[in-house]
Amino acid sequence: MEPITAAFGLACIAAGGGAGFWLKKVDERLTGVNETAVVLQQAQAAHFTHLNNEVATLQGQVQQMTDLVTALRATHPEMHGSILAHEIITALEKAQPEDQSIISQALSALESLVSSISLEASVGDENLLTATSASLLGRLLAAFDSRHITASTLGLSPVAAHRLGHASLLLARFDWAESSFGLAYQSSPGNANILEALEHIALLKGDDEVRRHWLEARMTVHPDQPDLLRSHAHLLAKLGDAEAERDVLRLEALGVDTAADRSLLSGLRARAGSRSEALEAIEQALAEDPNQAPDWLSYAQLLNESGEGGKAHQAVERCLELDRQNGEAWGLLAQLLAPHGNRSKEALKAATHAVALDAGGTDLVFLKSDLQFTEGKVAEAEETLEKALLKDPADAELRARMAGRKLISGEYEAAQKLLDNTPFGIDHALLHVVEGRLHLVLCDRARDGTGQTDASLLANAVSSFEGALKLNRELGVAWLGLARTKRLLKDLEGATEDINRAMRLLPEQDPSASIEAALLAVEMGDLPSASKHIDAADVRGNAPIVSYVRGNIAIGEGRFQQALEHFTATLDAEPNHIRARLNRCSTYLVLNEPAKALDDSQILIDLAPQLMLAFLRRSESLRHLGEWSRALEDLKHVLESSPHHHQALTSVGECYLELERPERAENPLNEAILLEPNYAPAWHQRGLMYMHIGRNENALDDFQSAVRCDGKHLDSRLRIAAIHHQAERFAEAEVAWLAVLAQDPDHTVARTRLAECEGNLAKV
Repeated sequence: MEPITAAFGLACIAAGGGAGFWLKKVDERLTGVNETAVVLQQAQAAHFTHLNNEVATLQGQVQQMTDLVTALRATHPEMHGSILAHEIITALEKAQPEDQSIISQALSALESLVSSISLEASVGDENLLTATSASLLGRLLAAFDSRHITASTLGLSPVAAHRLGHASLLLARFDWAESSFGLAYQSSPGNANILEALEHIALLKGDDEVRRHWLEARMTVHPDQPDLLRSHAHLLAKLGDAEAERDVLRLEALGVDTAADRSLLSGLRARAGSRSEALEAIEQALAEDPNQAPDWLSYAQLLNESGEGGKAHQAVERCLELDRQNGEAWGLLAQLLAPHGNRSKEALKAATHAVALDAGGTDLVFLKSDLQFTEGKVAEAEETLEKALLKDPADAELRARMAGRKLISGEYEAAQKLLDNTPFGIDHALLHVVEGRLHLVLCDRARDGTGQTDASLLANAVSSFEGALKLNRELGVAWLGLARTKRLLKDLEGATEDINRAMRLLPEQDPSASIEAALLAVEMGDLPSASKHIDAADVRGNAPIVSYVRGNIAIGEGRFQQALEHFTATLDAEPNHIRARLNRCSTYLVLNEPAKALDDSQILIDLAPQLMLAFLRRSESLRHLGEWSRALEDLKHVLESSPHHHQALTSVGECYLELERPERAENPLNEAILLEPNYAPAWHQRGLMYMHIGRNENALDDFQSAVRCDGKHLDSRLRIAAIHHQAERFAEAEVAWLAVLAQDPDHTVARTRLAECEGNLAKV
């Protein structure tokens, strides 16, 4: 073997041995790796099994939490709303400004957040929202702000806007609160809660003028609420508005004024300035420059208010020397001269200048008219008023006062025409007052003799006076008219409240409220109070109306002769006083002076031919005089106008009986009983009719019905006793005669017949 070959062989053997050793080592390592991999796989499998178990447990817990949240959202809508709101708000906060798709969802979220707030929630209540809801709502409003979204552009419903207003107020977001309540107000302008909130917001913002607006709107809903009146008074005082005094006077009229209210009133008047100080200031100004006409006018006005009419006259004359076109000065001059009868021509000249210069308003127009009337220029006086109204048909006060004057003069159609021709949209409290008075006058004229008044006319009167009070709660004449209307409606409690209100508001020198209070007291049967009130009203001597009321009081007290004297005094002063003549006519009948009653009834018919009560009085007078045919004619006339007049029907039956026509009496008497089953005279007259035709037992039933209607109906009791006595039912007759004597202990016939009954019963 060659050495090279041997060397190569040895090298190969050595290399083979090295390779085998290496392979063995590699195999050992691979075996170790495999064993490690197996171990790792086993460990990993165990780990994943644990991990999967953990995940499964966690998923179970998450599901439990999800189920719990779902259950809570189902049973607690507010939580659902909060979660939903949070989701939507988060989305809204992240969304791009141009993305409008989420706005509708945001609106739903808002409505959900405020849904629990009551529409009658107390304004400023801090417990309207939970802390969570308040926080979410704050975020939502901020998101809306960032997108320049407002309450008016959001599309809120009126209810949602109302609730959002309360919520925004809680968050001190006055902008959102004001706009939200503003939206709600558009839908419900008279809602007290909304108005209170808007006024409260203005208060918090320190905006006095806006607050005044909303405060006055609240007062239209609750015009007599003391707290509102006080708030309004203080606000106006702060603003320097003299109208603040009206609120305090209204509190006084309500009878709820306090020491603080009176103190405020004192301060208001003091703030207006002392006259002495004002006079001193204007005198100093005139001393420095005596050629200022406005200063002379101010000086004259202050002097007039201070009761210095002579000096005021001199001052206003000086003003007119400097300025002949000063309408106010002419007006003041007319007012200063008018009370002096010997200077009425001068006063008329001044008033004419003032009216021509459009000064003085309605008062001066009426002053001019009154002065013309005083001077005997009746046509010119009427023309002055008509020209003024033609010039300004929208002057509601002028129209109302003209209509009132027509009403007083008895020109009812002219008064109605003035009211009817009021331009559309023009309103004034006095227009409603005159309308109410017209309804009362027409109602009085429509009386049918039953003592009742036309219910529809009275209802219209109530509506008119209440309409006046909606416009001016301090109008005493409206409360006075309402009091009278309620008296006629027999609402005596309501009338009492209203007359007390009127007496607080009307001037002390005005007797009208005391007169109405006296009439109300008569109606209530409180004659001492009636006398007290009429004494208070008697400030100008024995005026016709005062005498009339005194006559009514005397009748109530049974002093018929004195009543006659009072009614006569009224008629001496005012011959056309319908009520006084009616009452005097009735008084003559009570005093058994039918001839004089007949005279009064004839005058009544001449004065008021439509007044059926006058024909009833004449018929009654004629019946007292035994002139049954003439009386029957008057009754037929009444029935032509009022076919269901049960009193007239009863009297017709009486006339036919006296005229020996009982067959003609039955129908009217039956109808009278049908119309008014509780009217005792109708039963009595039908009883007499039955007696006339020999049906005594039917008569007995009717007389008993008359007594059931009127326990003091003596004539029916006498007839009952007589029928029983005649039928020899002495036991029944005894009871009946005793009933007569219980009512009239001196009745001779009853005593005689009672003795006869007792004698006959003793024989049995």
